[in-house]
Amino acid sequence: MSVFEFVLVSFAIIMGLGVSEVLAGWADQIRARQRLRPFFLQLGSSAFVLYLSLQYLWMLWLGRNVDWTFPLFLGVAGPGLALALAARVSKVDTSIDAPPVREQYFGNSPAVYSLLMLFPVLILLMSFLSGLREVVPDPPDLVAVSAVRLLMLAVYVCLALSKNERVHALGLVVLWLGAVGFMTRLGPRLAEGAP
Repeated sequence: MSVFEFVLVSFAIIMGLGVSEVLAGWADQIRARQRLRPFFLQLGSSAFVLYLSLQYLWMLWLGRNVDWTFPLFLGVAGPGLALALAARVSKVDTSIDAPPVREQYFGNSPAVYSLLMLFPVLILLMSFLSGLREVVPDPPDLVAVSAVRLLMLAVYVCLALSKNERVHALGLVVLWLGAVGFMTRLGPRLAEGAP
């Protein structure tokens, strides 16, 4: 087993924790659908955390030719751990005396979006550290990519501070467009050198 294979398996376990939380939360909501009515913002944000988790795991392929060390692994694992924790915090309580899902969403959103703020911050820091430079996917225009990451960070801050349903809906649309657009641009780079 190569070092990259070991890192990939370890990282898949970390990301699997978040993915399993999102899926378990959805399953709990399906079972409790008679008592708790789903809330579209909660479903959209948990789907976004799921998408980011899978996207980040997929992006690890860029590290296949990197000389892996433990500090490098910790740097790459940081955003994954933040995503896994955000998935856990965003999970809906479906117990008998649980408040409505809408109330839970706005109660948990400051913590969830604060954790998601760590994702672009840590990725931005990783893009400037030597050793991690090869793992962080950046098109030739680093300034534009950094500006997009800062915009995403600003959206997370707005969502963490706001209790307005329209602000959250618009913010989630912007986050989804940014994440899907980033992966669309990154796809060809990931395909280069694929086995």
